[in-house]
Amino acid sequence: MFVKYAFLAESVSFDVTGKMSAIGIFEVINALKFPALQLNMHLVVNLEGTIGEKGDHAISIELRDRDGNRLMPPFEQKLTMGAPTITHGVLRAGLVLKVQAVKFLKAGQYEFVVFADDRFLHRITFEVQQVRVALQGEA
Repeated sequence: MFVKYAFLAESVSFDVTGKMSAIGIFEVINALKFPALQLNMHLVVNLEGTIGEKGDHAISIELRDRDGNRLMPPFEQKLTMGAPTITHGVLRAGLVLKVQAVKFLKAGQYEFVVFADDRFLHRITFEVQQVRVALQGEA
């Protein structure tokens, strides 16, 4: 099993056919001050596997800072790899994790780390940086 793609977005929705739309895909969070509160973000993860991986798998996702400290309890869920696709013969499964009210204490690099059945699969890194807003009349 491997991660085919993963990204962070401000908003994710699905139409009646299952087609996903993502708005505001990002790799950087801009903060005016610290601690910074990120009210909403969505982590999208799409997995592919072989026929031998059909069935249920324990997925765990951790949000960590640069030092490896968890910012929140891990997200844990069973994910079912279903029947292979007709055109490619691979198994596919995906998840969208809505993450709310995350407090970042300082600027730096952060990551979501994805595990399947206690095995590392992928990391999605992003930056949190402080920005200065110029007041009207400042250069």
